[in-house]
Amino acid sequence: MSARLSVWRQRATHPSSTRQSLVIVATVAIGLGVWILRRPDQFLHPYVWVEESNILDLYQAHGFLFAAIHQNGGYLQWPTTFTVSLAAAVSFLQIPQIDYWLSTAWFLATMLLILLPASVLRLRWRVGMVLVLVLAPMGPEIFGIALYIFWWTSLWPLITVLWSKDCWWLRIPVLILGGVSSLAGAAIAIPYAVLWMITRRRRDLVGTLVLGVTLAVQIPVYLSSYRASQVPFHLSAVVQQELRNFSYYVLAIASPAPSDVLAFAGACMVLVIAGFVVWSVARRKPNHRELLALFVGLLVMGGLSAIPAPLVSDPIKDGPRYYFFSFVVLAWVLLLVAATPRVPRLDKKWWEMQFWELPLARLAAVGIIALSLFALPRTFTSHDDTVSWPTQLARCQTATGSFSVPVQYNGQLSHMWYGRLTITPGTCHRLGYR
Repeated sequence: MSARLSVWRQRATHPSSTRQSLVIVATVAIGLGVWILRRPDQFLHPYVWVEESNILDLYQAHGFLFAAIHQNGGYLQWPTTFTVSLAAAVSFLQIPQIDYWLSTAWFLATMLLILLPASVLRLRWRVGMVLVLVLAPMGPEIFGIALYIFWWTSLWPLITVLWSKDCWWLRIPVLILGGVSSLAGAAIAIPYAVLWMITRRRRDLVGTLVLGVTLAVQIPVYLSSYRASQVPFHLSAVVQQELRNFSYYVLAIASPAPSDVLAFAGACMVLVIAGFVVWSVARRKPNHRELLALFVGLLVMGGLSAIPAPLVSDPIKDGPRYYFFSFVVLAWVLLLVAATPRVPRLDKKWWEMQFWELPLARLAAVGIIALSLFALPRTFTSHDDTVSWPTQLARCQTATGSFSVPVQYNGQLSHMWYGRLTITPGTCHRLGYR
């Protein structure tokens, strides 16, 4: 009996490769299913969205390479600008469809970067990371749209923090792509630097240097852009917005809610989590370094995403994308808290243990994630009015010169952007209309 029990425990601790493969395939399938269901109309009838028009204008005026590497929205977004430019180069008539499937490929890559590389977390916790990623309780604004690919790839550097092996051939490209995705992606140099000061590992030094270089590029690009001058910075509002982001993870179902209440609740949440992080580092609990890095990354990414629309955005209707980093990384921090094993002290009874030695922190972390799911009925999916891209381009047949076509803004025909995207005679000629 004891031999059978030993074998069972060994299998439970080290599941077979076949079982792991099945779990990974099932998780990816669920993730892709949620990806489609959160923006079903974009899957059924995709279209061109908002600032994709800027990239397409640059493509028509200056060609593929210029449009693919040019800043967009005030900083480098190379995964986004490359994808939209590539879609235009492959088939201008099929841009929306190509955009959608390339966006899906970037999302798939994000899931695989969590699930496949060797990690400090067991597979079941990495599955949890994917699930909280796709079930973030905010409006599905960034699902299925090429413009918002950079929100996903900006998470890549933070994902590598959890990898247990150097894996240079994959780590360095992932860090570079994450760093040239956005300021937030490049700013993961900060948690990497914190890691290196603690561990002195070469991989943490390399991560700090690679992301530091991308940050050194992103900052002057941003400061020289229109966005730096047009987006005012008010520190108190940004701090309050970041705290709101954290509390809204649990209270999105109550949106809208008073800002002061949200900020206070967010401050309490951050202080409690910070206390657990400090305790984990002081006690050298398993994965304490990774937990510290994720927590620092949460503060950095949450702060940067709070700058564009402080005290104005809303996780359901108005700019839900600005809650993405805070919601996802907070959920990952909570998962890491829940994954911290409780090592019992044999010389103590349970009533003699300190508070943090009890499983209450783990239960609280899981409970917070569970509470966030109550907002999904309000935030899970959205529907867009149908607009035909080929029909818009068919105007080449009658237009005598350049003409503008509308682009989607929030999925409603009445709110579409007009006068932003201009179709040139050269494009009409390449399409065979002239």
